[in-house]
Amino acid sequence: MQGNTEMENFAYQRYANPTVSILEAKFRALEHCTYSLAVNSGMTACLLVFRALLKAGDHIIVPHSIFYEVIDQLNYEASQRGIEISIIDEYAAVAFEAAIRPNTKMIFIEAPTNPAFLDINIPSLVKLCAKKNIILVVDNTFLTPVCQKPLSLGAAVTLYSITKHINGHGDVMGGMVSTNDPTLFKALKYHRESAGLILDPFSAWLTIRGLRTLPLRLKKHTDNAHAVIAMIREEFPQLEWRAVWSTKSAQANGIVSSLHTGLIAIVFPSQQAGTTFVRHLQLIRTGTTFGNIESLCYHYGSFTREGSTDLEKMGVPYGLVRISVGLEDSEDINTDIRRALRLTAQITTSTATELTP
Repeated sequence: MQGNTEMENFAYQRYANPTVSILEAKFRALEHCTYSLAVNSGMTACLLVFRALLKAGDHIIVPHSIFYEVIDQLNYEASQRGIEISIIDEYAAVAFEAAIRPNTKMIFIEAPTNPAFLDINIPSLVKLCAKKNIILVVDNTFLTPVCQKPLSLGAAVTLYSITKHINGHGDVMGGMVSTNDPTLFKALKYHRESAGLILDPFSAWLTIRGLRTLPLRLKKHTDNAHAVIAMIREEFPQLEWRAVWSTKSAQANGIVSSLHTGLIAIVFPSQQAGTTFVRHLQLIRTGTTFGNIESLCYHYGSFTREGSTDLEKMGVPYGLVRISVGLEDSEDINTDIRRALRLTAQITTSTATELTP
């Protein structure tokens, strides 16, 4: 697809760069879309969408469970630019429809939500937005365009933190915004150029390297994640677990269980149990990011700043631990998780016994 490679202005790097343009062309081919713009972080991708496509007086609807810094960013936009925000706690299409106002310009979602894997049906929102003339923006970082193509389902804009699975090696910070709409693209491109938000050439080169192995890496991430869940179901059947393929809208959103990502979640019965589990992992390291070749985990209940975020209101249990299953040997990963789960059970049981009068 030709898209935005036509008439590129390479005279000044803030406008365009040949290496960045090659990355964008490859990404367009991957996402089956007309336009893609690489920027310097995932949060920049969000800001680009809000600044380029929303004006004072416009209204945006977002689910409560999206990345909390996106909510912070929108709150700032509301205070400085007069953007109106509705944050909803139910994610069926009827809940979004109930929040629509005459000035609603945009619905912004993650599907499924990160890290709680809450269900959002993209096709149902596409129909709603088409009927109401609303821009549907999907943050597709969680799944990448290999596993889910929201633009093909009818979304207006997708965005990504390419820091995650798309680069996959933990050595790049970047973002991507894609669309098939020439009017939206023109506004996005103008704002990227005027604000100097373009990705740097070296990060673009590293991301091109990551794209070369993306399908292979996702296949291994998927296989290892399935192996972890199989072990948990067999040896720890009392534990609640979540995964992309277990959501109700997975098939409607174009996801099949044979390929997704290595992202799963284990939901412990308490914040203390989640903290104990994370502390006893040895191979799997704690990290706020995901999608690296190394396995990583993050327990929101341990690291949420007191009073800053109500996890339960976001649909994130305080015992939830997100695991980004990496590319290590699956037995090594399972051994690490199994050991930590057994120690957590022993410690939790011992503590409960001591507290019993």
